[in-house]
Amino acid sequence: MNRPFSKKIASGFTLLEVLIALAILAILMVSAIKITADNIKNLWYLENKTLAIIVASNHAVQLRLDKDKPEKLDGWDEMAGRRWYWQINRSFSNIKGLWLYRIEVFLEGDKEPLVSLFSDVNKI
Repeated sequence: MNRPFSKKIASGFTLLEVLIALAILAILMVSAIKITADNIKNLWYLENKTLAIIVASNHAVQLRLDKDKPEKLDGWDEMAGRRWYWQINRSFSNIKGLWLYRIEVFLEGDKEPLVSLFSDVNKI
C-alpha cells in the first residue's frame, strides 16, 4: 500500500546549521591562537626579566666581594645565548658605612633597562 502523504525522515544537518557551526569554530580557533600568542610573548618577557635579575644579582654579589668599590662600571655578559649590557653607578647611602649601588641591566639592542637593582655595599 502506497502512502502518498508519508514524510521521509531527514537525517543530517542543513547547510545553514553547518555554516553556523563552522563560523563558531573559526571564532573559537582565532581566540585560542591569540591567547597562545600572548602567552608566548609574556613567557619571553618573563624569561628575559628573570635572566636580567640574575645578571644584576651576580654583579651585586661581586661588588660585595671585591675590595675595590668603583664609582662607575659597565660591561657585557652572556647568559642563555643572549648578550646583556650592565651599568653600575655608586651613590651615597642613608646608612653610615655603606655605598648605594644601582645596577641596570639591558638586553642587547634595548634602550630601556629590563632591571634596576639597588644594593647596599660596605665601604670597606
